[in-house]
Amino acid sequence: MTPSIPSRKSFASLQSLAVWPISKEKRALLTEANQKCTGNPLMYNGKLCASTTKYADGNKGACGCGPADNNDQFEWNHSGFVAAANQALFDAGEASWCGESCGKCVKLTTTGGFVDGQGQATADGQSRIFMITNLCPNEAPNLSWCSQQGSVGVNQYGYGAHFDLENGANQISGMGWDNPEVTWEWTDCDGGHLEYSSTPNDDMYKTCQCGQTENEYKTMHISLY
Repeated sequence: MTPSIPSRKSFASLQSLAVWPISKEKRALLTEANQKCTGNPLMYNGKLCASTTKYADGNKGACGCGPADNNDQFEWNHSGFVAAANQALFDAGEASWCGESCGKCVKLTTTGGFVDGQGQATADGQSRIFMITNLCPNEAPNLSWCSQQGSVGVNQYGYGAHFDLENGANQISGMGWDNPEVTWEWTDCDGGHLEYSSTPNDDMYKTCQCGQTENEYKTMHISLY
């Protein structure tokens, strides 16, 4: 991957990604599953729904949340509540580095549902706040989860958003989350950190390569590449 330096888009533009119609064929598939979310787009308790998985690869990710001279993770990016977002949510312009959602936080709340054969039921109403620090690209082996195209696409299971949750320190499996269906909404990272100490705050994100000012990041980019 060759990182680029995309322009930072407004927070308002991120919210424009929050409408995903679902085809009749995909809605039919969902009727046989254990998802609690319904409608078009999929919603639960009046909020948009998303699918989740978990991963642990030891890399700092597409927001550069690790040392500038290697690909290691900062400790909080390894053991905290952080997530990789599907491409359409990570950056509408399809940037694979420093996407517009880097450093933004989402509140995920379990619905009690899950995708058949891909997880297990988790109690309804469990909320955690995650910072986006990585990309779940629209490529193998992520195609069933992160293949949403543009602002109206859905994945194989009918969800317009997907969050791959960092589990490097078993912080996700330790909560008993096994790929639960969730609702999601944008929220404040600093407030999230006060509520959940494992949620990174804005100052922590500023230590990431993509959290630096443009001039500082250009210096890092030149020195690395």
